[in-house]
Amino acid sequence: MRVITWNCKQKFRQDYKKIIFLKPDVLVIQECESLEKINFDLFSIFPDDSYWIGDNKNKGLGVFTFNNFKISPIQEYTNELKYILPLKIYNNNNSFNLMGVWTQKLGEKTKNHINYIRQVQLSIKKYKPFLNSDNVIICGDFNSNLIWENPHRIDYDHKDVVESLERMNIFSSYHYFKNEEQGKELTPTYFHHHKREKPFHLDYCFLSKNLMDKLVNVEVGKFEDFIEVSDHLPIILDLNV
Repeated sequence: MRVITWNCKQKFRQDYKKIIFLKPDVLVIQECESLEKINFDLFSIFPDDSYWIGDNKNKGLGVFTFNNFKISPIQEYTNELKYILPLKIYNNNNSFNLMGVWTQKLGEKTKNHINYIRQVQLSIKKYKPFLNSDNVIICGDFNSNLIWENPHRIDYDHKDVVESLERMNIFSSYHYFKNEEQGKELTPTYFHHHKREKPFHLDYCFLSKNLMDKLVNVEVGKFEDFIEVSDHLPIILDLNV
């Protein structure tokens, strides 16, 4: 099973060829157009199912499945957390609890703002029963890294999110597979203003322990393949399920 997450920087209807050739089973796309703007007849591999959320039809969060995987939304989804999307992904043999992530600025910062990484922390609390499963996948553009740790935030910083997930036996696949520490990633997933000299690691895919034991490979897409269309590179996971 192959899971891919990628912030396509809009125009997915044009740039889908960049990612479809990687043959995903589950594809989580940030900054994706609404489904009504995408001509699926142009896809070389037609999705078996798709789901999209967003206020802007040019820029939302889309999930696409292939190879007989289907999507089912959960009733607990709350628009308050906007672009943190919990879905059931399933076929005849397997079922997964997927949480697609695209954190962003949601209005002006206030004392109680829920911008960026705090959206993930609040989602962990909100969807705790959903995340209490053997087959959990949390992936997307987190817009966060341990290098920006803020000592004045005590309940929703990057470190706290990672530790909260670890207490639930959910771990970062990249860091586990590459044997790298948070904040010391050797492979960037984002290049500010598309510049190679401004690299950051902002995209993640977390897996429950059961799935981590079935992890076969983790890789980040090549700079040369994606930088012309997006400032993000995809993360590609292979699972033996």
